[in-house]
Formats: sequence, structure tokens, C-alpha cells
Amino acid sequence: MKEATFSVYITRGIVQYAAARYGVDSDRLCTAVGIEPALLTMPDRRISGTLHSAVWREAVKRTGDENLGLHLGEVFNLATFGIVGYVLVNCQTFEEVLEKLSRYTHLFSQGAYIHFSVSDGMVFCDCDIVDDLKNYLLEQPRYAVDSTFASLMKATQTLTGNVLYPHAVWFQYPRPADTAEHDRIFGTGLHFSMPTNRIIFDANCLKWQVLSANASLLSVFEQHAEAMLDAMNRQDDYTRQVVQAIAQNLKGELPSIEAIARSLAISVRQLQRELQAEGTSYQQLLDDTRKELALRHLKNPNTPIHDVAFLLGFSEPSAFHRAFKRWTGQTPRTYRV
Repeated sequence: MKEATFSVYITRGIVQYAAARYGVDSDRLCTAVGIEPALLTMPDRRISGTLHSAVWREAVKRTGDENLGLHLGEVFNLATFGIVGYVLVNCQTFEEVLEKLSRYTHLFSQGAYIHFSVSDGMVFCDCDIVDDLKNYLLEQPRYAVDSTFASLMKATQTLTGNVLYPHAVWFQYPRPADTAEHDRIFGTGLHFSMPTNRIIFDANCLKWQVLSANASLLSVFEQHAEAMLDAMNRQDDYTRQVVQAIAQNLKGELPSIEAIARSLAISVRQLQRELQAEGTSYQQLLDDTRKELALRHLKNPNTPIHDVAFLLGFSEPSAFHRAFKRWTGQTPRTYRV
């Protein structure tokens, strides 16, 4: 399964805050989780959720601050948010801010998306966790969600000069032992173990004017944001193309990355770079595709298991059995029953 990726803008913010507020050595933190410190100088790059979650865990460990997400959000600076920050600063109203934030969330996070709706005079602003990707937020949502909601509170005040007073705040994760910092930042109406992450507030807030609004600059920055969004969507095509090519060529033998690259008219090195940018690799896609095809073939009771093993390029049935048990926890025969 493809893995969600995250902008280095977010990763850098975590590391820099840990260094500035708690004196954490940023280079050692990066080295401990397996990323090059120089990566922080390239904020437009993206990293896998696996690495990004490791940064959160290591930062919390080294600072000893379980509320690191909340505290990071409190000092959120739109100027460090890349092109999305420039777009938000130049919106006309708070409603437009939420609209643009919803549209461009994908530029900094593939693991969650923000959207809002209005009903009975209230705004329901949700931060939904993406569940059709390999996504660390499904298991470890707290720090990111805390940071997102605290950042929204801070950004609202920065942009409009007004303090947002939520009627209620929902969190999907269980209630922490100590919620004093949640109470301080959000006030009353805290709810945990909820079906989604949500801030609820008065719809009149949507009319608040953005102090720095500039329609001309908004148009310029939106064009840039749209171009980045289009490029990202095009990049995802490589994953789809590779999966299709593997499925077409997986007939009794394993297609090599060289063969797949030739079929896509791209060099092996370039293909590896493109897949890495999309948060995956050729080996991962090959493994995932074999698994999906195995599940599909086994649904047909008339296809012998040894034939499935051969079709998927396994040298012998025992190798297929081991792989299938790794994928599903069951043997092919047990799964079929």
C-alpha cells in the first residue's frame, strides 16, 4: 500500500521548535531518526509518514513534552508554512481562509484533509485522517491533530485580530491523563474518543475580515499553489502506471525494474526518484501488487493454489505460502476456506 507523505515544512517546524524552546540538538535529533539534517533546508521536499512520525516521537522524547503538538501550534507562524501560508495571508475573509486551507491541505499533508460545513449557525471544521493509504496518523494522531487545531486558533487571531472561541472540540484519540493544556488553549467543550477530529464554532466568525488581505497577491500565490497541486497529482501517476505495468507483466516471472522503466520510457534512476517522491518504491509496489492479485485469484475456487503461485512469479508453492502468510496471517488454503 502506498504511504502518505508529508511536507518538510512541517518536519522542520517540529525540529526547530524543539531546538529553540527546549535546547534540543537538531542535528542529533535528525540523525537519531535517520534523516539528514540538510533536509531541513529543503522545505518543499516531502518525506514518508514513517520518518515524520519518528521525528514527532523523538522530539517528544527529547523534550519530555507530551503536549508538544499543542505548544508548537501556539507559536505557529504562517510565514513558515510555505506557499499555503502566503495564500492564507492574502484571503479576504476567514471563510475564504478555510476554503483555501481545505483545497491546499494536500500540499503539506497526504495523511489528513481539512474541510468544513455550516449547519444551524455553526461551523464544523474537521481534520479527517486518510485511511486508504499507509498512514501513521491512523495509529499516532495526537501530536499532529493537537498541532493542527492549536495552529488554527493561532492563525485565526493572527489573520483577523479576533480570538476564536470554540463551542466544542472533538479529538479521535482517547482522553489523556492530563488535559490541563487542552483546557487552557481550547476552553470548555472538550470531547475525546470521538468519530472525527472537529472544531465547532459560531458561523458569524466566517465573516471576519483578514487584516492583510490583498486580492492581487492572492491570485499570484494561488496560481503557484495550483501548479504545485497539479504537479503533485501528476507525480502520483507513476505509482498507478507502475502497478498497471507490473500486473500486465507478472505472468510466471517477476518483471524487473529495468523492464518496467523501459515500458514507461523512463530511466531506472528517474523512476526510483519519482516513486520515492510519491512515498513508495518499486519493491513495495511489486509486493503489494502480488498480494492484491493473489487475493483476487484465490477468490476463484477453480484456480489451483500452485497455479496462483506460478502466475505471481514464485519459484515454488512453499515460497508463495510464506509470502501469503506474511501478507495476511493465513495460509492460502485457510484464506480460501
